[in-house]
Amino acid sequence: MRNEMNRALLIIDIQNDYFPGGRMALSGMEKAANNARHALELFRAEDLPIFHVQHVSNRAGATFFLPETEGVKIH
Repeated sequence: MRNEMNRALLIIDIQNDYFPGGRMALSGMEKAANNARHALELFRAEDLPIFHVQHVSNRAGATFFLPETEGVKIH
């Protein structure tokens, strides 16, 4: 028997700046987002803990994940 209390989903930096049109577009982000969505659906169906981590860059000279921009938002 699995102990469900030891399972949680951690989704990190699935943010607009990493997608086409963003300030730091990465290849493969659509596939990553689809995989994250699938995992999210499974964890929601089982009512298991889910944590979203959003990177917000406040340092001087930062070029992406800037506060109050579209790019910082969860995709």
